[in-house]
Amino acid sequence: MQTVLIVNADDLGYDPAIDRGILEAHGRGIVTAATAMVDTPFAGRALAEAPVTLDLGLHVVVPPESGEARLREEIARQLDRFRALRGAAPTHLDSHRHAHAVPGALLPFAEAARREGIPLRALEGGMRDTLRAWGVATADAFLGDAALRPCWTRERLLATLAALPGGVIELMCHPGHAPTHVRTSFAAERETELVALCDPAALTALESGGAVLGRFATALQSQR
Repeated sequence: MQTVLIVNADDLGYDPAIDRGILEAHGRGIVTAATAMVDTPFAGRALAEAPVTLDLGLHVVVPPESGEARLREEIARQLDRFRALRGAAPTHLDSHRHAHAVPGALLPFAEAARREGIPLRALEGGMRDTLRAWGVATADAFLGDAALRPCWTRERLLATLAALPGGVIELMCHPGHAPTHVRTSFAAERETELVALCDPAALTALESGGAVLGRFATALQSQR
């Protein structure tokens, strides 16, 4: 089975320095997709400046433990804002701090993804099976752990790229330069991921294993 790797950078629009790093990781590295926040002061510029070669999805930000009604309202509102800022619909959907994986939250996200005809991030096999049973496209496997700060050191990334499973794989990452405007515990670690993702050895490792880089816009068409 052909391996198609979608390298998806979270948090576009969060901070200008993070945005700059994400775009570098796309232009000089292996990042093929990003997901954007739409309610920050920097969202408008970030969504407008992201090139069309970068798949751009919606990174939904919602209060913890929101009820289904609130989730539906917020997802719909943020989808509308994404379109207004980008001038196009998102290519995929996920959420800040995996809010859609909280018990009771998955269905509103799945409904939105199915309605939009776009993939939704699945973190593990049971979630993947549920989404596909609901008619929602999702990758065959998910790689990435936001609890590791950073997750993608050069060594860990190269080892992972050399041993990818078959199918369509989403690799979540958090590249960027150290934030200049927001205060976050996930700061300098973003630069470590940026360096790893832009290292020429990453693409070499990927290709040596017979894998190719891909995009949500094309890799998951057969599921829609």
